[in-house]
Amino acid sequence: MRNIKRILAVFLSFCLLTAAGCRENQEEKTTEYSMYYLALSETKLETVPYEPSEQSAETMVEEIYQLLSQPSDSEEYLKLLPEEVLMKNYTFEGQTVTLNFDEAYKKMNNVREILVRTGMVLAFTQIPGVTYVEFLENGNPMTDSDGNELGRMERGDFVENEGKNINSYVFADLNLYFANEDGDHLVREARRIHYSSNVPLERVIVEKLLEGPKEDGMLPVLSSNTKILGVSIVEGICYVNFDKSFLTETMSVQQELSIYSIVNSLTDACKIHGVQISVEGDTKVTFRESMGLDQIYQADYSYLGSEDES
Repeated sequence: MRNIKRILAVFLSFCLLTAAGCRENQEEKTTEYSMYYLALSETKLETVPYEPSEQSAETMVEEIYQLLSQPSDSEEYLKLLPEEVLMKNYTFEGQTVTLNFDEAYKKMNNVREILVRTGMVLAFTQIPGVTYVEFLENGNPMTDSDGNELGRMERGDFVENEGKNINSYVFADLNLYFANEDGDHLVREARRIHYSSNVPLERVIVEKLLEGPKEDGMLPVLSSNTKILGVSIVEGICYVNFDKSFLTETMSVQQELSIYSIVNSLTDACKIHGVQISVEGDTKVTFRESMGLDQIYQADYSYLGSEDES
């Protein structure tokens, strides 16, 4: 009898441990999503765990839309939108969620508006299948204070600043240069970005070039696998240091386009008069067939197609 009790005790212990293990495995498999709210200080975002009722993009878009429209009952944070701003409706097509606001949206102060925009983009783009968020004002494309359309926004435009003080946000209008579809000319892509002031603009530009173009009819000029080892400006020269992928993972475009994409993009945005490119600190190397890196390259817009020439 004593042996039977001992066996039963061991068996029950095993069952309890197994059940606990199953619960732990189930918890590990749970995907955690977040809702975004405004901190009471109104200078940063707060996140609250969100569990969708159903793991489908359409359901999650609808639920997040409804949650963003509802007032907050918490004493620890505020809803993103002020009460006077109405989110009229939304559409979800392809990979884009489009939000339509009334005219009161443009009356928010700059700090609140940036936080609202950030929180909404982060909330929707965490959904599998949603890549972009677009804002409308009464059915028309939303514009900034300078009259420029905001266009489609993606998570990468905001995620570096998540939870940080609003003062870390900086806006910049850039000319980024990519290749045309034939890979024999540069094409200019005008883009407005918002980025962390903790990151130098020159580095942001190179990062955006590595990400590739957003517009149709353009090709990337640099491999997205290329790693940036350093970007700095000293006495008017921008020094860009890549890893070896810059040499080994080249794109199917003319060799000059990769170099002058970097040089022209940096020259347009930064007060520089030349760019020095190196690979793991070494400039005594040749890029592809004949582009020596042991020289300082200056902007050259002759590689632009005729439609893009100034």
